[in-house]
Amino acid sequence: MVIGILIILISATLYTSAKWALSYFGLSCFEQIIFHLKVPLEGTNTDFIFDWIKKCFVKACIFTAILCAPLLIETYAENFTIIAIVAGIILLILAAHEVGLFMFVINLFRKSNFYEDNYVDTKSVELTFPEKKRNLIYIYVESLETTYTSKENGGNHKHDLIYPLSTYGLEHINFSHNQQLGGAKVVSGTGWTTGGIVAQSAGIPLLVPISQKRFSNKTDFFPGIYALGDILEDQGYNQEYLIGSDAIFGGREFYFKKHGNYKIFDLKSAYKDSKIPADYKEFWGYEDEKLFAFAKEEVTALAKEDKPFNFTMLTVDTHHPYGYKCHKCEDQYDERLSNIIACNCKQVGEFVEWIQQQPFYENTTIVITGDHLSMAAEYINDTYDKNYERTIFNSFINSPVEAQKMKDRQFTSFDMFPTTLASMGVRMDTNQLGLGVNLFSEQETLLEKYGFDYMDQQLRKQSKLYKQKLLKK
Repeated sequence: MVIGILIILISATLYTSAKWALSYFGLSCFEQIIFHLKVPLEGTNTDFIFDWIKKCFVKACIFTAILCAPLLIETYAENFTIIAIVAGIILLILAAHEVGLFMFVINLFRKSNFYEDNYVDTKSVELTFPEKKRNLIYIYVESLETTYTSKENGGNHKHDLIYPLSTYGLEHINFSHNQQLGGAKVVSGTGWTTGGIVAQSAGIPLLVPISQKRFSNKTDFFPGIYALGDILEDQGYNQEYLIGSDAIFGGREFYFKKHGNYKIFDLKSAYKDSKIPADYKEFWGYEDEKLFAFAKEEVTALAKEDKPFNFTMLTVDTHHPYGYKCHKCEDQYDERLSNIIACNCKQVGEFVEWIQQQPFYENTTIVITGDHLSMAAEYINDTYDKNYERTIFNSFINSPVEAQKMKDRQFTSFDMFPTTLASMGVRMDTNQLGLGVNLFSEQETLLEKYGFDYMDQQLRKQSKLYKQKLLKK
C-alpha cells in the first residue's frame, strides 16, 4: 500500500512539474532540458524552488490524498497497488507528452542532411573589414518581443510598452516579418538565453545530444564553429560581456571565453571588484539600474584603448515569470510585468542616449534585440491575443549600411549573425554564415526558402555534420 502511494505521489509530482515547466520556463523543445543537464545551474534564481513547491509538489500531494481516500473502502484497498501502477503510468505518459519527450525520442532515429545542404562554414568566407574598424555595442534585452509595442506599431498591447526602443526601430533599422515593427521567429534550439545568444552570434541552434559531455572550463564549447567573437578577436578587437547574474549559469561563461576570449563582468566580478557589497543579492544577482551604471564605466574604459571594441551585455529585470520591479518602475499599467517592461526599456533608451553623446559613437554600431521570446506564459496568455504572431525585437542603430529590404522578411535568430557583421560595414563574399543570411541583402533566408515547420523539424533530426564538425574538434 505504501509503495502504491509513493508511485502515485511521484508520478503526480512529475506530471504537475511538466505542466509547470511549460509555463515557468517556456519550454520550447525537450532539447532545452537536455542542454541544461549539460551545463552548470549555479547562479540560478532560487525563487523558482518555492514556486515549484507551491504549484507542483503541493498539488501532487492533494491529488494523491484524493486518490488514496477510498482506501477506507476494503474492496478498493485490495486492488490499490494495481490501480496505483496504472494511474502512475498514465500520469508519466501525460508528463512525457507535455515536455515533448516522445517527439525527441522519434527524432533520435531520424536523419537529416539539412545542415550538410545549408550550413556555410564561416572560416571559408572572405570577410573584409573597413579600414577603420567600427565598434559594436550589442544589447540583449531579456525576453524583448515586438508583442509589447502598441497595436498601432504592429505589436499587441494597447500601449507602447517598449518606448523608446520602438522609436529606434521605426527611425533606424528594424527587420520585420510584416510592414510594421516586427522581428525574428524562434525555431528549436534558440528559445532560451544561451540558445538565443549562440544562434545570434554563431548561426546555429543548441541541440546537443544526450551523449554530449557536460560543458565546463575544460570542455570546448562547440569547437567547430567560428563565431562573431572569434572573428572580432582575430581582427584585434577588445571584447567584454556584461551580465547581472553569474555568467556560469547556462554555460554562457564557457561560450564567451571559448569564442572570443571576452572579459566577463558578472555577479562574481561585481563582488570581486567591490562594485556591490559581498552580501548584496537582488533577483538573479544585481538589478539593471546597476548594470547600466557599470556598462557606462566599462564602455568608457574600452573606448580609451587603442583598439576597436565589442561590448555585449544582457539585461535581466524583465526575466520571467514576474520580473524585477525597481524603484524607478511606475504603476502605469494593470500588469506587474508590463510596468517592468516599460521601465526597463526606458533605462535601455537612456543608455543608448548616453552612447550617442560619446565621442566614440560616430564609429559605433548599436544592436538592440531580445535574446528570445518571453517565457512568462501566464502573463502572455492573460494579456495578449493568442493568435498574435510573436517575434523577437531588433533594431540596428548607426549602421553605415542601408538595407535593401527591411520589411516582409521571414527570418530567425541565425540571420542576426551575418547581419550584425554587415551592420559594422564588413563585406562578405557570400551573404550567408552558418545557417544565417545577411538581412541587409535581398538573399532569401532559409526560413523564406523552406518555411517554418519544415526548417524546425529538420533542425531537430540527427545530423553527422552537426555532431562531428560543430560539437567536436
